[in-house]
Amino acid sequence: MASKKQSPAHLLGLRLPSATVEITLCALDKKLKQTQIGFFQLAHRLQTPKDQITPEPLIKKLHITARKETTHHMRDGEVVLYLRPDSKVWQVRYKLFDRKWRCVSTRHRQLEWAKKVAVEMYDRARFREEEGLPQKSVRFASLANECIRVLKVEIERGIRANTNMDYIRAMNNYLIPFFGKMNLTNITPQKVAEYEAWRNLKMKRIPISSTLANHSSAYNRIIDLAIQQGWLSDKVGIPRLSRKGKKGSPRPAFTQDELTKLLDYMPKWCLMAERKNHIEMRQLLRDYVELLLTTGMRSGRESMNMKWKHIEWYSDGKTDVRYLRIWVSGKTGGRWLIAKHRAAEALTRLAQRQRVGANLDEAIAAKSDTYVFSLSTGQRPNSMHTSFELLLKDSAMRVDPITGKNRSLYSLRHCYATLALMDGQMDMHTVAKQMGTSVGMLEQHYSKMTATMAADRLA
Repeated sequence: MASKKQSPAHLLGLRLPSATVEITLCALDKKLKQTQIGFFQLAHRLQTPKDQITPEPLIKKLHITARKETTHHMRDGEVVLYLRPDSKVWQVRYKLFDRKWRCVSTRHRQLEWAKKVAVEMYDRARFREEEGLPQKSVRFASLANECIRVLKVEIERGIRANTNMDYIRAMNNYLIPFFGKMNLTNITPQKVAEYEAWRNLKMKRIPISSTLANHSSAYNRIIDLAIQQGWLSDKVGIPRLSRKGKKGSPRPAFTQDELTKLLDYMPKWCLMAERKNHIEMRQLLRDYVELLLTTGMRSGRESMNMKWKHIEWYSDGKTDVRYLRIWVSGKTGGRWLIAKHRAAEALTRLAQRQRVGANLDEAIAAKSDTYVFSLSTGQRPNSMHTSFELLLKDSAMRVDPITGKNRSLYSLRHCYATLALMDGQMDMHTVAKQMGTSVGMLEQHYSKMTATMAADRLA
């Protein structure tokens, strides 16, 4: 069988790589010395006169395949243009101040065009670095969705669940629909003004300051995340949303006489139901209302998630007086609060119906994992709002005559704060700590009471 024809290089025992067109005699001589065959010795073996030795004929005679250079260095080595083995398009990599390589495609096959594009890319990157601009652009929607994921993780960990849910709603309903397709650096004061006009049109009203504060905080969470992840520099001034809105109107509440009337009406109202389960639901609502009025806790998640193991007796070391202490967790995190003494009656009724104890002492000592506001079957109502609206309708107390607004369960919390500040037994700091809010928030909504609270000192 005939053997394959070998090139002169193979006959000489050489293993030479593919040479470049720019190969020199010196470079070839160095390679030959590495294989222990001198350059002139090679020429003699190939029967080539010394005066006729030139790179091209020698390459051709050695059957060495010529190819083009695949790497080019520019800007003192800071910019490198190169070809990948599986592509004919030139790639560029460059270093910035952090000394890390950035790799980008020039999208060009011609070397001269690729060199021009590579240098322009490097210059733009240097400019963005000096101005504090991100090297890569990211759309608002991508960052907002990532922020929503972070907020949901915080909710799962019990961190400001209600507040974070408000942020998520603001992002999904308003921020993402308007800013979603924009890059962060493209948001200008004019775009913010357009957003505010669009938002008011969508709401069909001028939002109050608290609503704007919620939207602004949600927007700021997205910007802060962009800075944290390096998509935006803190040196770049991104316009923020305004918090100035329509002043909130007074919240509907109850007077002391109206509360007395409501509390007296509820026992009779519970027995007015026709079915047994309806009677028990009304009884549960009665106890719920009394607990809200005697603790100032929030309706909804904060109160509905309370369990018997979260209640304990606290004794004053000086007076030996026992106080009901309850652990709640909600909008602003967890806290201990002290219930008024008359809260014991409502808790006793709850304990007996649920059979967690014959009396309140036994129920507290049992440290049961049962939810406090649940029926005797263990079923928990999704919400108490509908039942409370029915109670107000039947008692003819649905509308607050002062504000003209419909009352809600939140009116009970408002009443707690009002009465606590009016009777002068608690200062604003203590009330804020009990209710899980800030002194500033109390001053904002109850500032008209400050003079009344100090009447004895002002008169």
